[in-house]
Amino acid sequence: MNGLTIPGLKELQKQTKGASEITVAILDGVVDTDHPCFNGADLTRLPTLVQHQATAGQMSTHGTHIASLIFAQPNSDIQGIAPQCRGLLVPVFSDDNRKLSQLDLLDFGQRKTDLRKTYANKI
Repeated sequence: MNGLTIPGLKELQKQTKGASEITVAILDGVVDTDHPCFNGADLTRLPTLVQHQATAGQMSTHGTHIASLIFAQPNSDIQGIAPQCRGLLVPVFSDDNRKLSQLDLLDFGQRKTDLRKTYANKI
């Protein structure tokens, strides 16, 4: 992620960097929230069938990369497109099983109403 520049980001961020009352949900691999680019980011991981922590595996690396494109904080190696938004991280890809868990998707869909109550204004 060193030095990655997103085309048009500077122009976009002149208008907005997101807002804390907006939440973006990411359904992907486990995100390494200890990565320095997330220092200061408001990220919440939801419990799913994927229970392991982030690893150097392909799915965790992908989830971390995607999350960094959105939530990476200013003055880090990469600037996210909406660093002031809140992030809801929903790991659905495991590093040891690269297939999408249909049970996790079904569970997320069924819990969406409850999640809105629990994470008011986050989704």
